[in-house]
Amino acid sequence: MADQTVDLGSGASQTGESVVSAFKDKAQPYAYYALFLLVIANFFNYIDRQIVTIVAQAIKADLGLTDAQLGFLMGTAFAVLYGVVGLSMGRISDAISRTKLMAAGLALWSAMTALCGFAVNFAGLAAARIGVGIGEAAANPCSHSLLSDYFPARNRSAVFGTYMLGTHFGGATSLFLGGVILEHWGDLCQRLPSGACGVANWQAAFLAVGIPGVLLALLVAGLREPPRPRLEPAVSVGRVVTREMSAAVPPFTLFNLFQIGGWPATVRNLVLAGVVIIAATAVGALTGDWPQWIAVGIGVYSVTTWGQVLSRRDRPLFKLTFGCPTFALMLAGAATMACFSGTVHMWAIPYAMRELAIAPSKVGLFLGLASAVSSALAVIIGGLLTDRWKRRDVRAPIWVGMISLLGPIPALVVMLQTTDFGVFVAGYFTFTLLCMGWAGGFGALVQDLVLPRMRGTASAAFSLVIILVASGIGPYWAGKISSLSGSLTTGLYSMLALVPVSAGIFLLAAARLKHESPETRRARARAAGEAL
Repeated sequence: MADQTVDLGSGASQTGESVVSAFKDKAQPYAYYALFLLVIANFFNYIDRQIVTIVAQAIKADLGLTDAQLGFLMGTAFAVLYGVVGLSMGRISDAISRTKLMAAGLALWSAMTALCGFAVNFAGLAAARIGVGIGEAAANPCSHSLLSDYFPARNRSAVFGTYMLGTHFGGATSLFLGGVILEHWGDLCQRLPSGACGVANWQAAFLAVGIPGVLLALLVAGLREPPRPRLEPAVSVGRVVTREMSAAVPPFTLFNLFQIGGWPATVRNLVLAGVVIIAATAVGALTGDWPQWIAVGIGVYSVTTWGQVLSRRDRPLFKLTFGCPTFALMLAGAATMACFSGTVHMWAIPYAMRELAIAPSKVGLFLGLASAVSSALAVIIGGLLTDRWKRRDVRAPIWVGMISLLGPIPALVVMLQTTDFGVFVAGYFTFTLLCMGWAGGFGALVQDLVLPRMRGTASAAFSLVIILVASGIGPYWAGKISSLSGSLTTGLYSMLALVPVSAGIFLLAAARLKHESPETRRARARAAGEAL
């Protein structure tokens, strides 16, 4: 077979064979510099994403918001556009410079985080949070792809584990740093230039974590793009972005569907859009929370349309993911479970400050440490348990998911009943430890259910839909119940309604998974037109 030409982004080229030989044996020192920058970028990713949880109570008091509006800011505003854009970002990162795309995303989400510090009302803050979500959609597709090229296969598990340190430490740092700024801004601002004390403490927290990321983006933009085989003829950046975004982002979806499916596909999509608009309008009128339900409507329409496009562009991939009942049940069960557990995590910090009257710096320090340690332990223990159990039962990931769903319930009860902060921290640690163990097993199971060429897209779609459901619905739901009942405790208890739903879906998934095998997967793909 003739060597495949590789575009190096500078007018030079080399063969696919020489690329492989250059990267397969040993990581170069430059790779570790790139890893360092990407870990720091991931660190800021999670600081900027999570900082809103520690400052939520101050925002509510300063801007006069309801808990439903806080729930929108903590979850929906970020998650919907993050998910919608993220559906296309994986394929975009495969076609254009990943370093430049990563830098652009980092600059955007950091600037938008800083812009939150200038918001003076709910609308301005919501718009900036939406911008954070759009920017962060580029982070994981670009980083994961770059690290896979910088390092040989034998090092990648350790490399990705190192990369994930940014996730845990970023989330913990956002709580600690935000708490310190909230509590001590009156003293800190005296040491800064005149006028700094005119900025509210929560605004200062957004500015403090947002501005450094803009500077870091300059360093990321300077990273060398690892050579890679060109998988399709060269096209302009604008054409690639337009083509992929039109698969999920309205109204461009209509042009995409018309191109690949003609009028029948376009009409069906318009009917879908009409149904979504009617439903979102009805619920928005009923609740009065128009931003929430407009955003949810966009998310539902975009994900469904993306599935329609996928079913025509790559039918085998569709049949092994959204068109596969086992995959769909796993996704639904994981999404509802994450909606329950993720909402508790989002609201735990405001709850401790509000109901237990604990100082922000203390809440940030203790809950940040508890979250970082318990999350790391959960991922390790859950992965090891799933691997050992899976040797005897292929349904092991589902059973570990059931443990992650049911196990944390007593810890939640302890958190919501205690008046002692030490007991609350212990309950929070236990809740996190028990509810986070499912992720590794489900991630591996997604890979098992599809063909090798489909793994990146399947994994991205699985995680993004979960984020859309968990963050787009859960925090708002608990906040709305809190607003209606006057009790955040009631709002958090209401999330338990999702537990039997998720458990029932898991049981259905387990019944189907028992009959899944590589042979059935290949047969399904072959029937959809895959050449095997």
